[in-house]
Amino acid sequence: DRDHYDSDRDDSAHDGGHNSDGVIRLPSGNSQLVAALAAPVPTRSGASVLVHGAVGGCGTSTLAAALAVRAAGSARTLLVETDPRGTGIDLLLGAESVPGLRLADVRADLGAPDPDALWDAVPKAPPGLGVLARSRDRPVDAGDGAAGAVLAHRSAGGLVISDAGAAGAAVPGSAGADLVVVTRADLQGAVAAARWLRGAPGAVLVVRTGRGDPLHPVDVARFADAVRWHVLPGLDPVRRAAGAGELGTALSRRRPGRLRRLAELAGAVLAEGGLDG
Repeated sequence: DRDHYDSDRDDSAHDGGHNSDGVIRLPSGNSQLVAALAAPVPTRSGASVLVHGAVGGCGTSTLAAALAVRAAGSARTLLVETDPRGTGIDLLLGAESVPGLRLADVRADLGAPDPDALWDAVPKAPPGLGVLARSRDRPVDAGDGAAGAVLAHRSAGGLVISDAGAAGAAVPGSAGADLVVVTRADLQGAVAAARWLRGAPGAVLVVRTGRGDPLHPVDVARFADAVRWHVLPGLDPVRRAAGAGELGTALSRRRPGRLRRLAELAGAVLAEGGLDG
């Protein structure tokens, strides 16, 4: 009634529209409501590693998958395929038929999805590693849910490994990420790597090698002026495991056998960012 309304209005006038019970009186408390809605929500900011290819076909997805498998042993890790031309990083891990979310299913129009619900819904391959890959039968536009998924998982303190491919574009939600640049041991790879590291001098450079390379990895690292760099050997066992969808299974073994050098490289790259438990 009017008397009750007037009483509420008079009480709120003395405290700026906010009473001792935490109730904001409207319309006199509009400014307090706006301030409460705009206040940042406390989160636990998790880490992020962004794997970019300086050139195409240099093993970017393979390294991103290896980093994610290695990190999953000590942190809740989500591998996200942010490469707009990606064909499904779940293929490398044998998870293409595992039911669960793909990027086309994630909607973040009203903000990031709930991190626990997201984690429960994504496929796990191997167990403990969440994989959010692109669908091979449904197109994903530029406004897909990759950014929302990355922000949501990091907000819960999780680690995100992003397979960004060689697109060269910025990846939404990757602010503050550790950057890893993968390239080839040839002139084109050296020039492209130097261009990347000029914009991100703190990035880790990984040089993929193979038989008949025209340049030595040391030459590529020097040309790119890389402070931190590693070699990714082009091993036949790695290609076979990735092609058969067994990369995750092979790397998650206590003794990865012929994939040992790839496992050691993943551990070294994570350790440089303080992420390898």
